[in-house]
Amino acid sequence: MTFEEFSNAVKGKRESIEAQERSNWERTRWQTALLLNVHTKRGSKIKPIDLAVFPWEEKEQSKKLQPSGFALLENLAKRNK
Repeated sequence: MTFEEFSNAVKGKRESIEAQERSNWERTRWQTALLLNVHTKRGSKIKPIDLAVFPWEEKEQSKKLQPSGFALLENLAKRNK
């Protein structure tokens, strides 16, 4: 096995373990939200994201929060009307 092949194998194994850990944490958060929703008032609902935001989700949310240039121009045009 060459060094590059070994490096790729190690990287793949690490990514596999990370994906499994993420899945386990997200499953735990989901189960906790279901458990807490049984004890909340009618009409109110706890979402799993309300309980915890994981580091890998913060990156996704920051991308969603940044509006595109076109969206900014649309907002400015709506304000000026």
